Amino acid sequence: MPEQAESQRNDEHPGALNQDWTIPAVLEEAWKLQNGFKAIYWSALAVLLIVNLLLSGVAELLGDGSDAVDFIRQLITAVITYPLMVGLMMIAIKHSAGLPTSASMVFDYYPSTIPIFLTYLLMAVLIGVGFFLLVVPGIYLMFAYMLALPLLVDRQLGIWQALETSRKAITPCWFRVFGLSVVTAVIVVVSAIPLGIGLIWTLPFMGLVMGILYRNIVGAPAVDTAPG
Repeated sequence: MPEQAESQRNDEHPGALNQDWTIPAVLEEAWKLQNGFKAIYWSALAVLLIVNLLLSGVAELLGDGSDAVDFIRQLITAVITYPLMVGLMMIAIKHSAGLPTSASMVFDYYPSTIPIFLTYLLMAVLIGVGFFLLVVPGIYLMFAYMLALPLLVDRQLGIWQALETSRKAITPCWFRVFGLSVVTAVIVVVSAIPLGIGLIWTLPFMGLVMGILYRNIVGAPAVDTAPG
């Protein structure tokens, strides 16, 4: 009876924790939720793509430079685009928790640009070191840190705290997270085969898989998670 009651609470409240989630259940829910969400997600994704294209165009106009100049260009690109990537993630997370969303939310996390950039950087270093150390630690950290950036901006955590919170939350269900990620990636790749038309559905679907995963493992995001 307690298990049935908990299951009922999870059904009634999309933001409730669900530590017993299954891969098929997440995939099924994500597919249902992408109906009516595609326009919002694609509008936000278009912003990210346009910004990337503009930055690439500017880099082309400036021409080749020294290694130092190329590094600075990459740094500027990262600083400008990483908050948009986090915004895109948070839009899907909020939608999967039943919260209102709009494409303009993709801009909401620029006030956290420096923490976001430093978290990306530290993640890359730690995962890289993990791959250098017999590969397996790198694979473990790559999936264990999946929720670090949403936690950083949603729960207003410090950089290391966000990384560790994500790692500790995912570790008990690491193999399920890994399996879900592999299945989702296969679905997206297969959907791209017929001229990429299937991506219209599967890219929002992929974002929602991540959103449902976040909601199930650490709980619903705050109504207003934008820093400011």
